[in-house]
Amino acid sequence: MTAKINQPLLSICCITYNHKNYISNAIDSFLMQKTNFSVEICIGEDDSTDGTREICKKYAKKYPEKIRLFLRNRSDKIFIEGHETGRYNFIETLKKCKGKYIALCDGDDFWIDPLKLQKQFDYLETNSDVSLCYHKVESGTRKIDENIYKIKNDLSTAFIPTSSVVFVNKKEIINKIKNHVVNIISADQYLFYLCTFIGKVELMDFVGGVYNQTENSISKSIGIQSKKWRINRILMYSTLLTISPMKNKVTLIKVAQNSLFNAMAYGIIDPFIKYPFHSLKIIIFGLIFYPRYTLYKGKSLLNNKW
Repeated sequence: MTAKINQPLLSICCITYNHKNYISNAIDSFLMQKTNFSVEICIGEDDSTDGTREICKKYAKKYPEKIRLFLRNRSDKIFIEGHETGRYNFIETLKKCKGKYIALCDGDDFWIDPLKLQKQFDYLETNSDVSLCYHKVESGTRKIDENIYKIKNDLSTAFIPTSSVVFVNKKEIINKIKNHVVNIISADQYLFYLCTFIGKVELMDFVGGVYNQTENSISKSIGIQSKKWRINRILMYSTLLTISPMKNKVTLIKVAQNSLFNAMAYGIIDPFIKYPFHSLKIIIFGLIFYPRYTLYKGKSLLNNKW
């Protein structure tokens, strides 16, 4: 269910599933954006059962010059770690985005600043070395500490709300998502790392949206502190190490090591059972580049277990 829209400079990628109580706020916040450039709204509706699809259809019918609606079905579903996900919807909706830049916002989040897109567009246009920018958000469920937005030594140290992100729409990024992200739980962070391969990731100092985390999200259903989540990070970092430029590898090795050791805290051999190749690769890289640290952490884990 799509309409012909003039070539946009920015695409909004919104994936939604069972967001009946939220999706209108999200779409209205897209429509209220004030820009001096063309914008398209790409909505991937993942065969909701609560009436979300009907709401999306009404908006698409009312704003055919702005909204491109893509309707998925149950056969599209991809399972990760035994959990049904919207991964197919995410990948396919991203692929449909035509803009020079892509803004992300899931159907349960929304924006509160009508100049959000204009600010981020202008920033990216004037800073060609930046591949992704993000901003602060409000949350109805918890107070967000301002310090957690800042990237310290590595991307993994920062809270980057998905609904705050605008990034450059490069074929190399989209292809790497399409080809490698099917079994990775944290698709958004994987995407953010891909952006670091081609440019800087920068925080903009304004509050632009509201962040929600509903029960339908994979991070909520699996749990970001769970054993499954931590072990799956090994797959993500190992994949990133394989495809990253040389300039990014050294930093990624240390991050991958920490991820592996965190997973091993649940069980020394568990990561090697689930992802033997990826775990061994990280250990070998660690012994080559950070031998003392690798041996120290390994010894500490063994001493704590036995």
